[in-house]
Amino acid sequence: MAYAAVVSLKHTIQRLLNSSQIPIPSSLPEIIQLTYEKVESLQELFTLEDGSNNQRVKAVEREIREAAWRLEDVLESAHLSNHHHFLSQSHETLNGDFSIRVKEEIIFFTETVKKIEEQLGNASLPEEEEEDDVVVSSRIDQYFGLKKPKIVGLTDELLSIRDSIIDFPYEDPERLIVVAVEGMAGIGKTALVTAAYLHPRIVSHFECRAFVSIGPTKSQLRRILLCIIAQINPEFDTSGNAEISDHEEELASCLYSCLKNRRYLIVVDEVWNTRVWDELKKAFPDDRNNSRVIVTTRLFNIAKHASSTIFLHRKRFLNDEESWHLLREKVFGGEKNSCPSHLDEAGRKIAENCQGLPLMIITLAKHLSQAEKTAEYWEKVAKKEHSDIIAADEEFFKVLAPSYHHLPQHLKACFLYMGIFPLDYNIPASKLIKLWCAEEFLESNMTTSLEYVAMESLDQLMYANVVMICEQRFSIFAITKTCKLHPAFLHLCMREAGKNNFFHVIGSSVNRGIESQRRLCIHNNSLFGIKDVRQLMASVSNMRSLLCSGPHHPYPVPICLGSFSLLSLLDALTIRFYRFPDEVIKLVKLRYIAFTYNGELPASISKLQNLQYLIVHQYLSIISSGAHRWYLPMEIWNMEELRHLEVMGSDLPEPSYDTAYLCNLLTLSGISTRSCTKEVLERVPNLMELGIQIRLADDVVVEPLCCLADLASVITVKCCIVNPKHISQVVSTPPRVPIFPSNIRKLTLSGFGFPWEQMSTIAHLPELQVLKLQCNAFQGQEWTTYEGEFPQLQFLLLEDIDLRYWTAHHPDCFPLLSDLMIRHCYKLERIPPKYGGKPYLRIDLIECNPGLVAFAKEEILKKDELENESRLMLIKIESSADDRRQFMGNYRSGLNSGDIRRKTEQSESHEQSESDKQSESQLLQRTL
Repeated sequence: MAYAAVVSLKHTIQRLLNSSQIPIPSSLPEIIQLTYEKVESLQELFTLEDGSNNQRVKAVEREIREAAWRLEDVLESAHLSNHHHFLSQSHETLNGDFSIRVKEEIIFFTETVKKIEEQLGNASLPEEEEEDDVVVSSRIDQYFGLKKPKIVGLTDELLSIRDSIIDFPYEDPERLIVVAVEGMAGIGKTALVTAAYLHPRIVSHFECRAFVSIGPTKSQLRRILLCIIAQINPEFDTSGNAEISDHEEELASCLYSCLKNRRYLIVVDEVWNTRVWDELKKAFPDDRNNSRVIVTTRLFNIAKHASSTIFLHRKRFLNDEESWHLLREKVFGGEKNSCPSHLDEAGRKIAENCQGLPLMIITLAKHLSQAEKTAEYWEKVAKKEHSDIIAADEEFFKVLAPSYHHLPQHLKACFLYMGIFPLDYNIPASKLIKLWCAEEFLESNMTTSLEYVAMESLDQLMYANVVMICEQRFSIFAITKTCKLHPAFLHLCMREAGKNNFFHVIGSSVNRGIESQRRLCIHNNSLFGIKDVRQLMASVSNMRSLLCSGPHHPYPVPICLGSFSLLSLLDALTIRFYRFPDEVIKLVKLRYIAFTYNGELPASISKLQNLQYLIVHQYLSIISSGAHRWYLPMEIWNMEELRHLEVMGSDLPEPSYDTAYLCNLLTLSGISTRSCTKEVLERVPNLMELGIQIRLADDVVVEPLCCLADLASVITVKCCIVNPKHISQVVSTPPRVPIFPSNIRKLTLSGFGFPWEQMSTIAHLPELQVLKLQCNAFQGQEWTTYEGEFPQLQFLLLEDIDLRYWTAHHPDCFPLLSDLMIRHCYKLERIPPKYGGKPYLRIDLIECNPGLVAFAKEEILKKDELENESRLMLIKIESSADDRRQFMGNYRSGLNSGDIRRKTEQSESHEQSESDKQSESQLLQRTL
């Protein structure tokens, strides 16, 4: 966390130097600027050491982190003191303590950095260990002694791997093919490829085989080559060929010669970087004799680099039955009836809680096999009270930890931050990105926004297989809609966060000794009512973030914020305030605030000059159709740092002076049409996302929307009719479809009742990629699409639409459509059977007309089969009347219709396993 502390300090110094509201004494800018340059050099040092020799940085990381935090605390405290003095003295001479305290602390920080730089240059600091020849020899013996693992639930995947290796069904099977197997740590990649490697058919198919594991430590190509050569040619004597064995180039040439003109299988396990793989691959000749290489890795980018998409196998999680089978086998020896009946229910629940990760199942099984086998104890573990068991198992963390330590420096804080959320919490990606930005873990540049950098960071964490996708749909800033941590990685986050004082979760018991924490998390908002908890929180005087992630709390709770003068982030959206929390106004360092409140915001909110994210939701159960809409105070126009403004039930007033602009505002949401005037919208020139809520009883529906066409920067628009009484969510006399900005990429409409004949206004938007039509946004029985319409559309949602027939006048409309979702459209019977363009089409049919379901399964797939289309189509069907079904057709080039495989699966319950969702979502993201 030293890197995150350095970046945060850098942001703090930038704010001090750029402060116009409260100037710093004239003697300080120069010395602060020099400190800024010192911080930049420290950050560069982290970047240079990242991923290469990080053991040297780890040795001084704590010292760097604490020095950066100490200077940041002094700078912000002194500036805050100066702020209060500035206000109380009416611009008279500023407090000299500011200069004295800052200078003293800067001297201390500079000396600390100098000492750290000297330490990093010291050869005595620990290096990454390299394996000597004795270790290499023992590893070679280990590979010769590989034993076939007893696998559970891998039969389908083993057959898939075997087919890719032997019964290759695609074109040009003779060439050298690299099969990549990727997946989360502990998911069973090595077990899977070992089982394939030792399969009798595979053993007999290849002339020679070798198995080598690289691992996360500093990988010496020499060691890898020696291990492979020793297995391919056991007669090769390293001691007698000292000149060869000491040089990587000669060893690579030797391996190439050993493999030349032989059908070989090489398994390269645990690949962590592309450089090693690229060098190693040069030693594998392609003699077009059906030779194969299998690569396993935790990193999707490595898998994609090593192999083509066709040969990339994503290791799935175990389902609940397979998990229970594995747990039972590890505890009782595997016999089906070996588990006592009184432990069966709790045992199944324990297995289910592991969410399909074999590593976690085996870890708990090892403990359960040694613990008392009583129903009471197993039920306790089944209630997810297994944190102490996991925390005490070092082998568990030894497997997981490399996934964290291998992350680039700028991603480590982002990953650990996800541990603030409760177990099994589906984290909205949009919220996570805002929190990361407000926490200032990341940096933007002249060409890339901070939000985009955060979105890219989330993608990288997913590609590293440390974050799971829960739900995935299109959005401009985040393709992923919700994500989560697997329980195993949540345990890892908690462990690493505790080591680094990164955050602390306040549980049911009062924890002492947390005074140095930077962030506090509350998973149960009722804890605020406990006096001991409030006193404990008050002791954390330098706290920067307070996050309330528990269930929504409808009753007032006493949140005392007066002690947290340096607080920069307050997420209390799950807490309802009956009156505005006035003490918030004193927290002038706030950059992010979110809470639930149905009243009017005071003008004093503008005192929060550092605020970037202002989010105020309403308690929806008390909103009536005649509920009053407030105008935000005029002073809101003075809050120049605002990037995201989401105040439900409030509108932006027309500015009363010419210089009122919110140039940093990117997102404006929760407003009504009263804010959609030229006078308001031209004062937010860089707006990218606009969300409009229209209450039928109060708002003029569409006339003001004519101003939207002039919003040159807006790429996302959401316009919804809101009717609290749920009598009708459609405008009685629908207006004409407004003209939207030509550059818009995502459009959501709900409740307008436009006639389908007016769809052409939207259909010809040149950049539109995502279209969501909900709650009879358009009405009528028939919709016809024509050639040239929707040229860039990739995702289309039809939800609660009364449409009956949807036809395509030309087969090549929607040339780029790759994802179609139809939900609650009970009248719709037909959809166009063919779309032009992209090789992947996914259709989700949720609670739809049975006739449409039959049409999708029979006509669409049949048409593609007859035309021998080269595409992969996935049709998902969900219905409350039947179990969830999934129908898939696979189409690959080079296959005739007789070779096409179809697969129909029916789950045993209404809930699809989390692993299936994860796998499908990952596939979609990487395909689209």
